[in-house]
Amino acid sequence: MKNVFNKKLVSRKIIWQLIVLSRPEWGFIFSQVALMVALLYQLPLESLLTSSVSIFLFSLGHFSLNGYFDQQSDSLNPRSLSLRNPLATSSSLHKIHIVIWIILIWTLLIPLNIFLIPNSVSQLKLFLGFLAFLIGMTGSILYSVPPFRFKAKPFLDILVTFLIIGLFIPFYIGLLGSSVIVDLNLIGLGIVLNIILVSGIHLPTMLIDHETDQRVGDITTAVFLGKRKAIHLTAGVVLARVFLLIVLNLHLMNIDLLIPHWTPFILGLLEIIAVYNLLKRQDQEGALLLFKTIIITSGGGAVLFGLLYSPTLLQAYSL
Repeated sequence: MKNVFNKKLVSRKIIWQLIVLSRPEWGFIFSQVALMVALLYQLPLESLLTSSVSIFLFSLGHFSLNGYFDQQSDSLNPRSLSLRNPLATSSSLHKIHIVIWIILIWTLLIPLNIFLIPNSVSQLKLFLGFLAFLIGMTGSILYSVPPFRFKAKPFLDILVTFLIIGLFIPFYIGLLGSSVIVDLNLIGLGIVLNIILVSGIHLPTMLIDHETDQRVGDITTAVFLGKRKAIHLTAGVVLARVFLLIVLNLHLMNIDLLIPHWTPFILGLLEIIAVYNLLKRQDQEGALLLFKTIIITSGGGAVLFGLLYSPTLLQAYSL
């Protein structure tokens, strides 16, 4: 009886550590970005749910893979809730647990997309859907898995991140409507929106990891450039992100897709203040504050987008 009880405890611990390794908080952030893109495309209601859940599941698999191959560097750099890794300390997880976990998570995407997407059995739609996920999963493998491990190669780390988030997500979500694919102009807006969002999240994390990556021999863009140049690159990219988000918001307001409102610009101001703090401090704490600020403004921006977009949604869905 005691052995059965102990096995149950071990199983629960393994499941919990797999969930922690998957970084569900990141999955939630990306699922909200996916939902925002789906709202922009005015997809059917069931497709809104599919987009959010699919990207959440894909993200769990991606971060499990990333966490497994990051255990050496993360063990030297224990960090807060949003960047934790159970493999960096004592863990019950083995490689086989993680492999089965990733296969199960990514396999769930098949029935989810076949049964909930309108006209999903269309041959062209199936092919394009396969192509979209091939892009995403190949990008995920190239990013984390040796001998590729593009996350440890200068500029390729940024390129592959843009490939996964900037191209895969908006292209995939464009397949979730009743037609084969939504209007290409909308997909273009979705790509611009995603690239703007991811550009502000990825670079600060490289600054946070700069010293650790350097110690383990991961030549990220930040390590390659050196801390000072990487800080200035990050600051420039985030300021460009703020400017482009303002332009995008003004454009959507101008074509009556968003209610004119000043709140999104306050979020941009918060990011500018965090950039100023980074340039002034020139250290890891400044990078961490910028990262946390962008996570909050991105999450808050997604919620605001839904609220300011609601009149268009009411009209589109006849609610």
